[in-house]
Amino acid sequence: MPEPLARFHAELTLVNGSTGDPVLLIDYPDRDDAVLLDAGENASLSLEQLADLSVVLITHHHIDHFVGLDRIIRANMDRDKTLRIYGPPKTIEKVADRIRSYEFQFFPFQKIVIDIYEIHEGGFRVGRLDCGRKFPPPEIRDEARTGCVIFENETIQVEAVFAEHTVPCLSYAVIEKAGWFLNVDALRKSVLKPGSWIGDVLGLLREDAPNGTQVLIEGGSYPLATLRDKFFLKSLGARLAFVTDTLWNEASRARLLSIAQRASVLYCDSFYAQGQLSQALKYHHMTALQAGEFARLAKAEKLVLIHFAKRYAGKYDMLVDEAREHFAKVTAQIL
Repeated sequence: MPEPLARFHAELTLVNGSTGDPVLLIDYPDRDDAVLLDAGENASLSLEQLADLSVVLITHHHIDHFVGLDRIIRANMDRDKTLRIYGPPKTIEKVADRIRSYEFQFFPFQKIVIDIYEIHEGGFRVGRLDCGRKFPPPEIRDEARTGCVIFENETIQVEAVFAEHTVPCLSYAVIEKAGWFLNVDALRKSVLKPGSWIGDVLGLLREDAPNGTQVLIEGGSYPLATLRDKFFLKSLGARLAFVTDTLWNEASRARLLSIAQRASVLYCDSFYAQGQLSQALKYHHMTALQAGEFARLAKAEKLVLIHFAKRYAGKYDMLVDEAREHFAKVTAQIL
C-alpha cells in the first residue's frame, strides 16, 4: 500500500506564470470539480478546462483579476450545472452586470445556474443567476457564517480572509482533505484509460472495501488492491494559500498567517522589489522580500512568487533572490 504523503495531489497550473495576471487552476482530472483562483486573463486555458469548474474564487475586481470572467461564463453556458462564484462585496452586482451586457438566445439545453457569494465580515450575501429563467435580477439573501471557512465538499475546504488592498480584497486557502487521490502520472503511463472506474475505486477505498474486491474495467476484472497500489495515493491532507494584492503590515499579518500556516505551497504577491517599498506601500502590494518573510513566519514548505510588475522584465531573478534572503525554498515561473 502507498505511504501517505502530506502534499497537494491536485494538478496545479499557474495559468500566466509569475509575470502575468495571477490565476491558479486547481484540477482533479478524474472529476469535474476544478477550482479557479482569480478570474484574470485565462486565454491559455481551453473552454473544456473552464467547463470543468465548480468554484471560482475572486480576490477583487481590478481588471487583471476579473477580465477573464466572460470566458468562464461562455465555457459553462451549455452545462446543466451550478457554478459557485465567491468574491468580496459588490461581486453580485458586478457579475450580474456582466451577464446583462450580453444578448442570449436561451436554448432549452442552456441550464447553467450561477450562485454568487459575496463575503462580508460575519456572513454572506448570496444571489442566484439562472439561465433557465432568462437571468432575471438575482434575489438576494443573507447567510451567517462563523470562522473563515466559506466552502466545503468531500475533497477540499476553502478559507478566506480580508487582505489590505486599495479596494476590498480577499486571500484564500484551499485545504485538500486527507484521503485517496488518483495518481495522474501513473495513469498516463498505463494502457488503462480514464473512466467511471476511477470514481468506483475511490468509493471502494473510502469505504475500506476488502483488497480482493473485483473492479470491472474495459471488459477486464482487477483486484482493488492492485489498482490501489498502482494508480492511487493516500494523502495526509495539505494546505495551499493564495495571497495577492495586499500590504504586509500589522493589520494584515495575523489574518494572512492564519490561512498560510504550514502551507504545502504559498502563492504570494511580489509586485515590487524592496527598493520600491514606497510604491508598495502606496499601492498596497507586497515586496519579494516581504513575501519571503511571510513564508518563513508561516512555516510554509514552498513559496511561489506571483504578480511581478512589468518594470522588472529581464531581471525577474532579482525578486527571487530577495525572497530567498528570508526563505530558501522559493521559485517563480517565468513565461
